Amino acid sequence: MRRWRVPIAAMVLLIGAGSSHAQFRDLVNIDWVNHRLSGHVDDYTQNHSADRRLHSPILGRPRDLYVYTPPGYDPRRSYPVILWLHMGYVDEHVFLGSPALVRLDRMILRGEMPPVVVACPDGLYSGENRTGEPHSLFVNGRGGRFEDHLVGEVLPFVTRHYSIRPERQAHAILGLSGGGFGGMSIAIRRRDLFGAVATLASPVNIRYDDARPKGPREDFSPASYRWKEYYDPEEVYAVFYFGLRRSRARKYIEPVFGSGPEVTEIIRALNPADLLFTTDLEPGELAMFCHFGGRDNWNFDAQALSFAWLAASRGVHVELATAPLQSHSIHYFRDNQDEAYRYLGRHLLPPTGPWILAPRR
Repeated sequence: MRRWRVPIAAMVLLIGAGSSHAQFRDLVNIDWVNHRLSGHVDDYTQNHSADRRLHSPILGRPRDLYVYTPPGYDPRRSYPVILWLHMGYVDEHVFLGSPALVRLDRMILRGEMPPVVVACPDGLYSGENRTGEPHSLFVNGRGGRFEDHLVGEVLPFVTRHYSIRPERQAHAILGLSGGGFGGMSIAIRRRDLFGAVATLASPVNIRYDDARPKGPREDFSPASYRWKEYYDPEEVYAVFYFGLRRSRARKYIEPVFGSGPEVTEIIRALNPADLLFTTDLEPGELAMFCHFGGRDNWNFDAQALSFAWLAASRGVHVELATAPLQSHSIHYFRDNQDEAYRYLGRHLLPPTGPWILAPRR
């Protein structure tokens, strides 16, 4: 019972748990956040008294972005970068409002994580702090070309305005919940840009199904796993409050992928698990990490386990980690980003610069 003691307002941090009353919005004071950090968050949003948004020709409207620079950031050095992709039904405000950012800052100070630049774009369709808006999943969909915005505008903006290492092994993605779908999909398909990816409680196999009675709601078993071959708008995607609330597929699929007979093929082309077989991904080419709660309301734990199992059949390693007793909740996302950062820190090229001493001969 204890794991269900989550304030109703906090449930908006679930991917699509409902309308948002706890969105941080303009209540997040960026000066207060920066006062707590040894690094610094730069503001390219409309959230703090002035409009500093990036104009996006691809999306045809201004877009919000936060950029974190680590303690001691020095433009004479070159740093790795992480694109931080938020979960559904909140926007970029959650990057500032989470204590995970302060913990990252402390990890860098303690040497547990290399200094890294982190960029958090807005992934909601409207871009107007409307937290009930559908999540783009950071892919090109009905509401706009968000993947193109991410790789063609956000990443180039960060590399132009900050000192970023150019190598793909210095570029990573961290995706939370719905942000992890696009994050893993983009990382697999754009290995020319990214060398590592980590997800937390994410739909990395949206075509997960099982031959047993509960189908896609079953725990993962290699013996009964099967691919979902059709789209059912009435399928129950998530269960909350002991089954009193059930979220249906149409709410999340149709704003991004549509509702026609082509939906299954569109999903197949972007689904990370399918991409293990439809791309030329080689073992060791991309560092991949999936973290999940053992009691995930969306059964994303089963999706992560099936994704790793399918990858292993191709000789590709996916590192897994879990919080066995946690559900898809604000507490889960607050508590478990550190492991993802540590994983990425081990697989990113470190900062470089003129301060590095030449090795002795």
